[in-house]
Amino acid sequence: MVKIFAVLAIFGLAFSTTVAKAAERAVKGTIFYKGGEPAAEAIVQLEDRTTLQVLSHKSDRDGRYHFLGLSPDKDYQITAQKNGHRSKPHTVSRFSSNAEETVDLYLRAEPKQ
Repeated sequence: MVKIFAVLAIFGLAFSTTVAKAAERAVKGTIFYKGGEPAAEAIVQLEDRTTLQVLSHKSDRDGRYHFLGLSPDKDYQITAQKNGHRSKPHTVSRFSSNAEETVDLYLRAEPKQ
């Protein structure tokens, strides 16, 4: 009897971990300059629209970025910037059913003040 409970407990833990991971989502994409050239080492910021917490990463040498482990129950706003260039903000909605969103961002020169 104890063996059965132990097996069921292990199975239940493995199942709940799998379900929890499946509920997470990710955002990935590429940062480009207006002409289509990838922006290496651009700063990419992902803001949780509920808590206003911001996660920041740098894009890789090909302009790619990836955020993992995001909540499916929150909206996020993502932007990128590099050397006086900035992208328009893009919202990743909690209403999307995609486990992984692809959001490519395009940098434009910021207006001079």
